[in-house]
Amino acid sequence: MKRTISILLVFFSTFLYAQGNLPDSRQATFIEAVTADEVLIKAKGIGGKSGMFGFKEEESVKLAEIDARKAAVYLVVYGGAGLDGLVRSDEEKRKFAPVEQELFANDNVQKFIAWEANSFESRVKLAGGEKIRIEKQFRINRATIMNFLVDRRVIAKLEDVTEEIGLPTLMALPEVKSGQNPLDELRSNAVLKQGASVIESYLTQKKYNVVAPEQAQQLYDQQKAQLSVKGHEEDFSYMIALSVGSDIYVSYTITIDTRKVGSSDVRKASVSIRAYETTTARLLGVETGYSEESAAPANALVEAAMTNALNNVISRINSYWQDDLKNGAQYKIIFTIVGQFDQDTKYDIADAASKTLKKIAGRVKENVVADNTIDYLAWIQDKDMQSPSALFRELRREFNANFSQGKLKQITLNRKLIVVGVE
Repeated sequence: MKRTISILLVFFSTFLYAQGNLPDSRQATFIEAVTADEVLIKAKGIGGKSGMFGFKEEESVKLAEIDARKAAVYLVVYGGAGLDGLVRSDEEKRKFAPVEQELFANDNVQKFIAWEANSFESRVKLAGGEKIRIEKQFRINRATIMNFLVDRRVIAKLEDVTEEIGLPTLMALPEVKSGQNPLDELRSNAVLKQGASVIESYLTQKKYNVVAPEQAQQLYDQQKAQLSVKGHEEDFSYMIALSVGSDIYVSYTITIDTRKVGSSDVRKASVSIRAYETTTARLLGVETGYSEESAAPANALVEAAMTNALNNVISRINSYWQDDLKNGAQYKIIFTIVGQFDQDTKYDIADAASKTLKKIAGRVKENVVADNTIDYLAWIQDKDMQSPSALFRELRREFNANFSQGKLKQITLNRKLIVVGVE
């Protein structure tokens, strides 16, 4: 019997040590993204303290409030329904384990809270009146928690990872029907234009490179004849983003529902956001955001819904970008045969293109080999070829060494797209 009791005591003490500064309740709900850095969380906390004269209710409430603060921070760190966590990968969780107790220390948790409600959403007694559970709202500063994690090398600072080639370049375009030009929709639809402005403002605040669609029109008009990429003939968003060299493009839809409440009109905005890798049009992340239903102007509701959706999408873009950079800068390289060559010589050109890219790229993926078009993705790791012009010079030199019957000429060079002619 004594042995059983001692084992239970060891187990109980081990559990308490493991629990440490972590919250007891861990019950929290994401409400909305207030800004690009702050999120509104509704969290529950549990507290209970007894003394010589019985249950101490006031002190128990204070303990429950401390626990609720930790539960709100816990949701931001690890994520939950509607909110991606800051610590996501197995590697990040491994690095976080030694500093987890430090992060959830009371002094640190208080630094992460930008605002706390004065009143409770609920307050109930539990465990036969020996504990209290409260629920209230908190505004948590994700950026401050992120800085804590970066300082302790739990997660990599994106700027450090991307030191050589910088943060990704992004473009925001409204989602349209097949065959429609999103630039035309932006010019004619004020709500869609405002949506693009919200996304661009959010991204520039986060220090991403942003290409405004209006500025892309002239470049797109100049290059669209060269962008006959198989499988994307009617995907104007893909073609526009590729033509101006954006790494990622973000498409979005906006819906505003209106109904009568008494004599007033109330509205609710919903926004769907999708992020695509420009070179392949591969979907990187999708999220839907909603505003609260209110009589506020439509512009304010659109901004709230956009911000709610963007937080999660951007975290997925960051993860993709950091992973992809391990392979090097990514380019779509298209060889277009513009000279007069017989079929056997065209096979030789395709072989020369393959040998050239395998020589200069860390990784190569063949997309299309057609009669007059050879389409590749190439990841360039060599720092001396991180600019399109430097890459073209190396392409031309190596290709000429592999194919003596013709030469390469420059057609299009930008951050994501290299189109060269073989003549």
